[in-house]
Amino acid sequence: MKKSFLFVAAMALTFAACQPSYDVEDKTVATFEEAAITPAAPDTVFHLAATGTFQSGNFVFTQEVADYGEWGVYYFGNIVSNETSNKFEDVSDDTKSAVGGAKGGKNYLVWTASYTGDDKIELKEAAVVPGMYVCNTAWVADAIKNGDNMSDVPGGFGDDDWFLLTIKGTLNAVPAGTVEFYLAKGQNAVNDWTYVDLSALGKVDHIAFELTSTKTNAVGMTTPAYFCIDNFGAKK
Repeated sequence: MKKSFLFVAAMALTFAACQPSYDVEDKTVATFEEAAITPAAPDTVFHLAATGTFQSGNFVFTQEVADYGEWGVYYFGNIVSNETSNKFEDVSDDTKSAVGGAKGGKNYLVWTASYTGDDKIELKEAAVVPGMYVCNTAWVADAIKNGDNMSDVPGGFGDDDWFLLTIKGTLNAVPAGTVEFYLAKGQNAVNDWTYVDLSALGKVDHIAFELTSTKTNAVGMTTPAYFCIDNFGAKK
């Protein structure tokens, strides 16, 4: 029994040592697992009562709240979700990841552009951000596969279509580096948690996102302007 216990213990230590670096307890990494921003119930989202900020790791995130009266209250910018389904039925499923859950833990971030531009991520202390894990939302995955019902060219993505995430860093309001990452090329979409290296941004105090797509109409992009983030600031 003693030998068996020692063998199991040794195996456990070996397994722990081999775990990817996003599991290490690095307090600078935004894991979105803080109790203060965890959704109040399973398969829901965390919403601020009014436009404001919340923190995770070394980062400050803004969530914008817009009340359109009879049309309802809508949230933009950064939304913490713990939804575990990747089933898309309608736009109420906009805070589900294409994976169905987080990279690690229970919570992850869903980003969508705000109308004021107040969706930049602020660093509490300027630093080089190693990277982050991203994936598409369930809504985006469905639009890529089946179409968004708004594009001038109906149907899902063709071979020449793409969905691009552009990440821009600034330091003291001066542009720093830029990183581009395709969330989809044709029907090849990022529907699993995938690491994006951000070190090329250099030292920054703010990071902003931009989403563009070949799927458009007279108004603009018709691919849903959403993507998911987990372990922001992590090493691969």
